[in-house]
Amino acid sequence: MKQTISIIAIIGIAAFAGNMLNIGLSHAIYWQSLDPIDFMKFFAIDFPLLLVPTAVTLLPAWLGSLFVFLKSDKKSESRKYWRIAFWCVTFTIIQTSIYHLPINLDFMALKYDDLTATSKLNGWIISHWIRIGIAIVAGVYAIKGFQKSALNQ
Repeated sequence: MKQTISIIAIIGIAAFAGNMLNIGLSHAIYWQSLDPIDFMKFFAIDFPLLLVPTAVTLLPAWLGSLFVFLKSDKKSESRKYWRIAFWCVTFTIIQTSIYHLPINLDFMALKYDDLTATSKLNGWIISHWIRIGIAIVAGVYAIKGFQKSALNQ
């Protein structure tokens, strides 16, 4: 069972990172090409559609990495790697909740003038790439944890 959940966690982390890459490489570039007010209007439509794939990938990534971390042998290298993967995924959730979500809601409410919207979007994108990097690190450590646990069986 632990092996199956490990695979689900790895797939979830990879899918989440892929979803974040898609947002960064396509949506964000498109958003920056729009007039700031048009961007915020479009974002009000676009953002809810991005929530489902994010939740569907992030939930198994987080729960799976937590489960495998907790079920790994206390002093094993596998546990250390799964702990890192879990905390990376957790950090992306915290970052999203504290930074991205409030700005997203403000974009949807058309709260900003042109200059502020542009500045907020640019900051959002920089922070988004940090989130992508952390998600990739989570994936690397999840795979390392899986490999270590497979070698010890």
